[in-house]
Amino acid sequence: MTDLVPKNNKRQGLATQLMQPKWMPLMACLWLITTATQAAQWQAHQDIYQAINQFSQQELGGHARITQLDERSRYHLCKTPLQVTLPFNNHKTVKVVCEKTHGIGEPSWLLYLSINVQTNTQAWRLVSPIAQQGTINANQVVLVTYTGTSSSYIGSETNPTGKQVRRRLDVGHWLSPIDFMDLHLLWRAAEDIAQGQVIASKHLLASKESTRTTSPNAVTNKNLLLGQLAKRYIKAGKVLDQNDVEGQQHVVISSQALTMGRELIAQDLTMAWVPDHKLRQAGFNHKEALVGWVTKRHIASGTPLTQDMLRQAYLVTKGSEVSLQINLDNYQITSQAEALSNGNLGDKIEVKVIPSGLVKRGIVIAKGHVELSR
Repeated sequence: MTDLVPKNNKRQGLATQLMQPKWMPLMACLWLITTATQAAQWQAHQDIYQAINQFSQQELGGHARITQLDERSRYHLCKTPLQVTLPFNNHKTVKVVCEKTHGIGEPSWLLYLSINVQTNTQAWRLVSPIAQQGTINANQVVLVTYTGTSSSYIGSETNPTGKQVRRRLDVGHWLSPIDFMDLHLLWRAAEDIAQGQVIASKHLLASKESTRTTSPNAVTNKNLLLGQLAKRYIKAGKVLDQNDVEGQQHVVISSQALTMGRELIAQDLTMAWVPDHKLRQAGFNHKEALVGWVTKRHIASGTPLTQDMLRQAYLVTKGSEVSLQINLDNYQITSQAEALSNGNLGDKIEVKVIPSGLVKRGIVIAKGHVELSR
Protein backbone atom coordinates (compact mmCIF):
# COMPACT_ATOMS: atom_id res chain seq x y z
CA MET A 1 0.00 0.00 0.00
CA THR A 2 2.90 2.36 0.66
CA ASP A 3 3.94 2.24 -3.06
CA LEU A 4 0.67 3.73 -4.34
CA VAL A 5 1.26 7.19 -3.01
CA PRO A 6 4.50 7.87 -4.93
CA LYS A 7 3.02 6.54 -8.18
CA ASN A 8 -0.06 8.72 -7.92
CA ASN A 9 2.12 11.68 -7.15
CA LYS A 10 4.16 11.07 -10.33
CA ARG A 11 1.00 10.91 -12.51
CA GLN A 12 -0.39 14.08 -11.03
CA GLY A 13 2.95 15.75 -11.64
CA LEU A 14 2.94 14.73 -15.33
CA ALA A 15 -0.60 16.03 -15.80
CA THR A 16 0.39 19.29 -14.18
CA GLN A 17 3.36 19.65 -16.53
CA LEU A 18 1.19 18.98 -19.64
CA MET A 19 -1.31 21.63 -18.60
CA GLN A 20 1.40 24.25 -18.66
CA PRO A 21 1.14 26.76 -21.59
CA LYS A 22 4.25 25.52 -23.33
CA TRP A 23 2.63 22.09 -23.94
CA MET A 24 -0.73 23.37 -25.30
CA PRO A 25 0.34 23.61 -29.03
CA LEU A 26 1.51 20.00 -28.93
CA MET A 27 -1.82 18.84 -27.51
CA ALA A 28 -3.72 20.76 -30.21
CA CYS A 29 -1.69 19.09 -32.96
CA LEU A 30 -2.36 15.66 -31.50
CA TRP A 31 -6.12 16.45 -31.40
CA LEU A 32 -6.12 17.58 -35.06
CA ILE A 33 -4.25 14.46 -36.19
CA THR A 34 -6.69 12.22 -34.30
CA THR A 35 -9.72 14.04 -35.78
CA ALA A 36 -8.33 13.85 -39.33
CA THR A 37 -7.61 10.14 -38.89
CA GLN A 38 -11.17 9.50 -37.74
CA ALA A 39 -12.59 11.54 -40.65
CA ALA A 40 -10.55 9.54 -43.14
CA GLN A 41 -12.31 6.38 -41.93
CA TRP A 42 -15.66 7.45 -43.47
CA GLN A 43 -16.67 7.67 -47.13
CA ALA A 44 -17.34 11.24 -48.22
CA HIS A 45 -20.93 11.73 -49.40
CA GLN A 46 -19.62 13.73 -52.32
CA ASP A 47 -17.72 10.65 -53.57
CA ILE A 48 -20.99 8.71 -53.63
CA TYR A 49 -22.75 11.50 -55.58
CA GLN A 50 -19.86 11.68 -58.04
CA ALA A 51 -19.98 7.91 -58.70
CA ILE A 52 -23.74 8.11 -59.36
CA ASN A 53 -23.36 11.07 -61.72
CA GLN A 54 -20.61 9.34 -63.66
CA PHE A 55 -22.80 6.25 -64.04
CA SER A 56 -25.79 8.36 -65.09
CA GLN A 57 -23.87 10.20 -67.81
CA GLN A 58 -22.24 7.04 -69.20
CA GLU A 59 -25.20 4.66 -68.98
CA LEU A 60 -28.31 6.86 -68.97
CA GLY A 61 -27.11 9.72 -71.14
CA GLY A 62 -27.81 12.57 -68.74
CA HIS A 63 -27.11 14.33 -65.47
CA ALA A 64 -28.73 12.80 -62.37
CA ARG A 65 -30.53 14.82 -59.72
CA ILE A 66 -29.85 12.76 -56.57
CA THR A 67 -31.79 12.54 -53.31
CA GLN A 68 -29.36 13.82 -50.67
CA LEU A 69 -28.12 11.57 -47.88
CA ASP A 70 -28.70 12.47 -44.25
CA GLU A 71 -25.62 14.42 -43.10
CA ARG A 72 -25.40 12.23 -39.99
CA SER A 73 -25.17 8.97 -41.98
CA ARG A 74 -21.76 7.29 -42.02
CA TYR A 75 -20.34 4.67 -44.38
CA HIS A 76 -16.95 3.04 -43.94
CA LEU A 77 -14.29 4.22 -46.38
CA CYS A 78 -14.33 1.98 -49.45
CA LYS A 79 -11.10 0.36 -50.59
CA THR A 80 -12.51 -0.62 -54.01
CA PRO A 81 -14.30 1.61 -56.56
CA LEU A 82 -17.98 2.14 -55.79
CA GLN A 83 -20.29 0.00 -57.95
CA VAL A 84 -23.48 1.70 -59.25
CA THR A 85 -26.33 -0.23 -60.91
CA LEU A 86 -30.07 0.02 -61.68
CA PRO A 87 -31.63 -2.62 -59.41
CA PHE A 88 -35.25 -2.26 -60.49
CA ASN A 89 -34.86 -1.90 -64.27
CA ASN A 90 -35.92 1.72 -64.25
CA HIS A 91 -34.21 5.14 -64.21
CA LYS A 92 -35.55 6.20 -60.82
CA THR A 93 -33.42 4.24 -58.33
CA VAL A 94 -29.73 3.39 -58.19
CA LYS A 95 -27.91 0.89 -56.01
CA VAL A 96 -24.45 1.84 -54.67
CA VAL A 97 -22.25 -1.00 -53.39
CA CYS A 98 -18.91 -0.98 -51.58
CA GLU A 99 -17.47 -4.48 -51.85
CA LYS A 100 -14.48 -3.98 -49.53
CA THR A 101 -13.67 -1.33 -46.90
CA HIS A 102 -10.34 -0.19 -45.45
CA GLY A 103 -11.20 -1.19 -41.89
CA ILE A 104 -10.15 -4.65 -40.71
CA GLY A 105 -13.23 -6.68 -40.08
CA GLU A 106 -15.52 -3.87 -41.24
CA PRO A 107 -18.38 -5.16 -43.43
CA SER A 108 -19.12 -4.09 -46.97
CA TRP A 109 -22.12 -1.80 -47.43
CA LEU A 110 -24.78 -0.83 -49.94
CA LEU A 111 -27.46 1.82 -50.21
CA TYR A 112 -30.32 2.81 -52.52
CA LEU A 113 -30.89 6.38 -53.70
CA SER A 114 -33.65 7.96 -55.80
CA ILE A 115 -32.57 9.88 -58.89
CA ASN A 116 -34.05 11.95 -61.70
CA VAL A 117 -32.09 11.87 -64.94
CA GLN A 118 -32.32 14.91 -67.18
CA THR A 119 -31.69 13.93 -70.80
CA ASN A 120 -31.91 15.42 -74.26
CA THR A 121 -33.92 13.09 -76.49
CA GLN A 122 -35.99 13.25 -79.67
CA ALA A 123 -39.74 13.07 -78.94
CA TRP A 124 -43.03 13.67 -80.79
CA ARG A 125 -45.03 16.83 -80.07
CA LEU A 126 -48.38 18.06 -81.41
CA VAL A 127 -48.47 21.18 -83.60
CA SER A 128 -52.26 21.13 -83.92
CA PRO A 129 -55.03 19.80 -81.63
CA ILE A 130 -56.62 16.38 -82.08
CA ALA A 131 -60.20 15.51 -81.12
CA GLN A 132 -61.15 12.59 -78.90
CA GLN A 133 -60.73 9.27 -80.79
CA GLY A 134 -59.17 11.21 -83.66
CA THR A 135 -56.48 9.74 -85.90
CA ILE A 136 -53.09 11.46 -86.07
CA ASN A 137 -51.85 12.55 -89.51
CA ALA A 138 -48.31 13.53 -90.50
CA ASN A 139 -49.09 17.30 -90.47
CA GLN A 140 -50.16 17.28 -86.81
CA VAL A 141 -46.89 16.10 -85.22
CA VAL A 142 -43.23 17.03 -85.27
CA LEU A 143 -40.13 15.27 -83.91
CA VAL A 144 -38.17 17.73 -81.74
CA THR A 145 -35.62 17.69 -78.92
CA TYR A 146 -37.03 17.18 -75.41
CA THR A 147 -34.96 18.17 -72.37
CA GLY A 148 -36.18 16.90 -69.03
CA THR A 149 -36.52 13.95 -66.65
CA SER A 150 -39.50 12.14 -68.20
CA SER A 151 -38.76 8.90 -70.04
CA SER A 152 -42.35 8.07 -71.02
CA TYR A 153 -42.58 10.11 -74.23
CA ILE A 154 -42.37 8.24 -77.53
CA GLY A 155 -39.31 8.97 -79.64
CA SER A 156 -37.99 8.41 -83.13
CA GLU A 157 -38.35 4.62 -82.79
CA THR A 158 -42.16 5.00 -82.95
CA ASN A 159 -44.18 6.81 -85.62
CA PRO A 160 -47.53 8.08 -84.24
CA THR A 161 -49.02 8.75 -87.68
CA GLY A 162 -52.21 6.71 -88.17
CA LYS A 163 -52.74 6.01 -84.46
CA GLN A 164 -56.03 6.80 -82.76
CA VAL A 165 -56.02 8.86 -79.54
CA ARG A 166 -58.16 8.22 -76.44
CA ARG A 167 -59.00 11.87 -75.61
CA ARG A 168 -58.67 15.39 -76.94
CA LEU A 169 -55.02 16.55 -77.07
CA ASP A 170 -53.96 20.20 -77.34
CA VAL A 171 -51.14 21.91 -79.22
CA GLY A 172 -47.73 21.37 -77.58
CA HIS A 173 -48.65 18.04 -76.00
CA TRP A 174 -45.77 15.54 -75.84
CA LEU A 175 -47.08 12.15 -76.99
CA SER A 176 -46.76 9.07 -74.77
CA PRO A 177 -48.09 5.51 -75.09
CA ILE A 178 -51.03 6.20 -72.74
CA ASP A 179 -52.44 8.74 -75.24
CA PHE A 180 -53.29 6.05 -77.79
CA MET A 181 -56.21 3.65 -77.93
CA ASP A 182 -55.26 -0.01 -77.64
CA LEU A 183 -56.07 -1.38 -81.09
CA HIS A 184 -55.49 -4.88 -82.40
CA LEU A 185 -56.30 -6.66 -85.63
CA LEU A 186 -59.55 -8.64 -85.48
CA TRP A 187 -61.71 -10.35 -88.10
CA ARG A 188 -65.28 -9.51 -89.10
CA ALA A 189 -67.63 -11.61 -91.20
CA ALA A 190 -67.38 -10.28 -94.76
CA GLU A 191 -70.79 -11.82 -95.58
CA ASP A 192 -73.50 -13.89 -93.93
CA ILE A 193 -72.15 -17.30 -92.88
CA ALA A 194 -74.54 -20.25 -92.54
CA GLN A 195 -74.35 -22.64 -89.60
CA GLY A 196 -71.98 -25.51 -90.37
CA GLN A 197 -70.23 -23.58 -93.16
CA VAL A 198 -66.49 -24.20 -93.48
CA ILE A 199 -64.88 -20.77 -93.08
CA ALA A 200 -62.58 -19.63 -95.90
CA SER A 201 -60.64 -16.40 -96.60
CA LYS A 202 -63.56 -14.93 -98.55
CA HIS A 203 -65.66 -15.00 -95.36
CA LEU A 204 -63.20 -12.81 -93.39
CA LEU A 205 -62.56 -9.06 -93.35
CA ALA A 206 -59.62 -7.57 -91.35
CA SER A 207 -60.56 -4.79 -88.93
CA LYS A 208 -58.63 -2.76 -86.32
CA GLU A 209 -60.68 -2.68 -83.13
CA SER A 210 -60.29 -1.15 -79.67
CA THR A 211 -59.64 -3.59 -76.83
CA ARG A 212 -62.19 -1.68 -74.75
CA THR A 213 -65.13 -2.39 -77.04
CA THR A 214 -64.46 -5.97 -78.17
CA SER A 215 -64.94 -9.33 -76.50
CA PRO A 216 -61.92 -10.85 -74.72
CA ASN A 217 -62.67 -14.01 -76.74
CA ALA A 218 -62.22 -12.20 -80.08
CA VAL A 219 -59.91 -14.10 -82.46
CA THR A 220 -56.77 -12.23 -83.59
CA ASN A 221 -55.10 -15.06 -85.51
CA LYS A 222 -56.70 -15.65 -88.90
CA ASN A 223 -55.37 -19.21 -89.05
CA LEU A 224 -57.53 -20.10 -86.04
CA LEU A 225 -60.61 -19.33 -88.16
CA LEU A 226 -59.74 -20.83 -91.54
CA GLY A 227 -61.08 -24.36 -91.96
CA GLN A 228 -63.29 -24.12 -88.86
CA LEU A 229 -67.07 -24.55 -88.86
CA ALA A 230 -69.59 -21.86 -88.03
CA LYS A 231 -71.38 -23.00 -84.87
CA ARG A 232 -74.39 -20.85 -85.69
CA TYR A 233 -75.62 -18.40 -88.29
CA ILE A 234 -73.21 -15.42 -88.37
CA LYS A 235 -74.40 -12.09 -89.74
CA ALA A 236 -72.13 -10.01 -92.01
CA GLY A 237 -70.06 -7.46 -90.07
CA LYS A 238 -69.89 -9.37 -86.77
CA VAL A 239 -66.49 -9.53 -85.04
CA LEU A 240 -65.71 -13.23 -84.84
CA ASP A 241 -64.83 -14.75 -81.48
CA GLN A 242 -64.06 -18.23 -80.18
CA ASN A 243 -67.74 -18.96 -79.51
CA ASP A 244 -68.65 -18.48 -83.19
CA VAL A 245 -66.56 -21.33 -84.56
CA GLU A 246 -65.57 -24.89 -83.77
CA GLY A 247 -63.22 -27.46 -85.19
CA GLN A 248 -63.90 -30.79 -86.87
CA GLN A 249 -62.09 -34.12 -86.86
CA HIS A 250 -61.65 -36.87 -89.43
CA VAL A 251 -62.83 -39.96 -87.53
CA VAL A 252 -64.28 -43.46 -88.00
CA ILE A 253 -68.09 -43.69 -88.12
CA SER A 254 -70.46 -46.62 -88.58
CA SER A 255 -71.49 -47.09 -92.22
CA GLN A 256 -74.65 -48.98 -91.20
CA ALA A 257 -76.65 -49.87 -88.08
CA LEU A 258 -74.68 -52.32 -85.87
CA THR A 259 -76.22 -54.77 -83.41
CA MET A 260 -74.81 -55.40 -79.92
CA GLY A 261 -72.08 -58.06 -79.91
CA ARG A 262 -71.25 -57.70 -83.60
CA GLU A 263 -67.63 -58.34 -84.57
CA LEU A 264 -66.71 -55.49 -86.88
CA ILE A 265 -65.64 -56.00 -90.48
CA ALA A 266 -64.21 -53.42 -92.90
CA GLN A 267 -67.60 -52.84 -94.55
CA ASP A 268 -69.05 -51.69 -91.20
CA LEU A 269 -66.69 -48.70 -91.04
CA THR A 270 -66.03 -45.47 -92.95
CA MET A 271 -64.25 -42.12 -92.41
CA ALA A 272 -66.00 -38.75 -92.10
CA TRP A 273 -65.44 -35.17 -90.89
CA VAL A 274 -67.36 -34.62 -87.65
CA PRO A 275 -67.82 -31.30 -85.73
CA ASP A 276 -66.24 -31.22 -82.30
CA HIS A 277 -69.56 -30.80 -80.48
CA LYS A 278 -70.73 -34.18 -81.80
CA LEU A 279 -67.75 -36.00 -80.31
CA ARG A 280 -68.37 -36.83 -76.64
CA GLN A 281 -65.00 -38.57 -76.52
CA ALA A 282 -61.94 -38.76 -78.73
CA GLY A 283 -62.70 -40.70 -81.90
CA PHE A 284 -60.63 -43.24 -83.83
CA ASN A 285 -58.50 -42.01 -86.76
CA HIS A 286 -57.93 -45.35 -88.57
CA LYS A 287 -60.74 -47.77 -89.40
CA GLU A 288 -58.37 -50.70 -90.05
CA ALA A 289 -57.47 -50.75 -86.34
CA LEU A 290 -61.10 -51.48 -85.38
CA VAL A 291 -61.65 -54.53 -87.60
CA GLY A 292 -62.31 -57.49 -85.28
CA TRP A 293 -63.52 -55.36 -82.36
CA VAL A 294 -66.97 -56.09 -80.90
CA THR A 295 -69.84 -53.67 -80.23
CA LYS A 296 -71.00 -53.31 -76.63
CA ARG A 297 -74.46 -52.02 -77.65
CA HIS A 298 -76.60 -51.14 -80.64
CA ILE A 299 -75.03 -48.38 -82.77
CA ALA A 300 -76.97 -46.32 -85.29
CA SER A 301 -75.69 -45.68 -88.80
CA GLY A 302 -73.40 -42.63 -89.12
CA THR A 303 -72.38 -42.64 -85.45
CA PRO A 304 -68.78 -41.60 -84.60
CA LEU A 305 -67.23 -44.63 -82.88
CA THR A 306 -65.60 -44.09 -79.48
CA GLN A 307 -63.83 -46.25 -76.90
CA ASP A 308 -66.91 -46.74 -74.68
CA MET A 309 -68.93 -48.31 -77.55
CA LEU A 310 -66.49 -51.12 -78.39
CA ARG A 311 -64.31 -53.77 -76.87
CA GLN A 312 -61.63 -55.97 -78.32
CA ALA A 313 -62.75 -59.48 -79.33
CA TYR A 314 -62.16 -62.13 -76.64
CA LEU A 315 -59.27 -64.52 -77.25
CA VAL A 316 -61.21 -67.10 -75.24
CA THR A 317 -65.01 -67.27 -75.04
CA LYS A 318 -67.14 -68.95 -72.41
CA GLY A 319 -68.00 -72.58 -73.30
CA SER A 320 -65.33 -72.85 -75.99
CA GLU A 321 -62.69 -75.58 -76.01
CA VAL A 322 -59.17 -74.35 -75.21
CA SER A 323 -55.71 -75.84 -75.03
CA LEU A 324 -54.57 -75.92 -71.39
CA GLN A 325 -50.78 -75.70 -71.10
CA ILE A 326 -49.04 -76.96 -67.94
CA ASN A 327 -45.37 -75.98 -67.62
CA LEU A 328 -43.22 -78.08 -65.29
CA ASP A 329 -39.49 -77.79 -64.58
CA ASN A 330 -38.22 -79.92 -67.45
CA TYR A 331 -41.22 -80.57 -69.63
CA GLN A 332 -44.65 -79.32 -70.71
CA ILE A 333 -48.04 -81.03 -70.66
CA THR A 334 -50.96 -79.97 -72.84
CA SER A 335 -54.56 -81.05 -72.37
CA GLN A 336 -57.99 -79.95 -73.49
CA ALA A 337 -60.31 -77.90 -71.31
CA GLU A 338 -63.53 -75.91 -71.44
CA ALA A 339 -63.43 -72.16 -70.74
CA LEU A 340 -65.85 -71.18 -67.97
CA SER A 341 -65.69 -67.42 -68.78
CA ASN A 342 -64.56 -64.98 -71.45
CA GLY A 343 -61.00 -63.71 -71.42
CA ASN A 344 -58.51 -61.50 -73.23
CA LEU A 345 -54.73 -61.56 -73.17
CA GLY A 346 -53.48 -61.69 -69.56
CA ASP A 347 -56.92 -62.33 -68.02
CA LYS A 348 -57.20 -65.02 -65.36
CA ILE A 349 -60.10 -67.40 -66.02
CA GLU A 350 -61.33 -70.76 -64.78
CA VAL A 351 -61.35 -73.82 -67.05
CA LYS A 352 -62.71 -77.36 -66.64
CA VAL A 353 -60.22 -80.03 -67.60
CA ILE A 354 -61.46 -82.69 -70.03
CA PRO A 355 -62.24 -85.48 -69.25
CA SER A 356 -61.47 -85.32 -65.47
CA GLY A 357 -63.82 -82.39 -64.83
CA LEU A 358 -61.36 -80.71 -62.47
CA VAL A 359 -61.67 -76.91 -62.37
CA LYS A 360 -58.36 -75.09 -62.69
CA ARG A 361 -57.39 -71.42 -62.90
CA GLY A 362 -55.24 -70.20 -65.78
CA ILE A 363 -54.01 -67.14 -67.70
CA VAL A 364 -55.02 -66.41 -71.31
CA ILE A 365 -51.80 -66.35 -73.37
CA ALA A 366 -53.17 -66.48 -76.94
CA LYS A 367 -56.35 -67.14 -78.90
CA GLY A 368 -57.72 -70.47 -77.60
CA HIS A 369 -54.69 -71.04 -75.30
CA VAL A 370 -54.57 -70.90 -71.49
CA GLU A 371 -51.56 -71.48 -69.24
CA LEU A 372 -52.20 -73.14 -65.88
CA SER A 373 -51.54 -70.82 -62.92
CA ARG A 374 -49.22 -72.05 -60.17
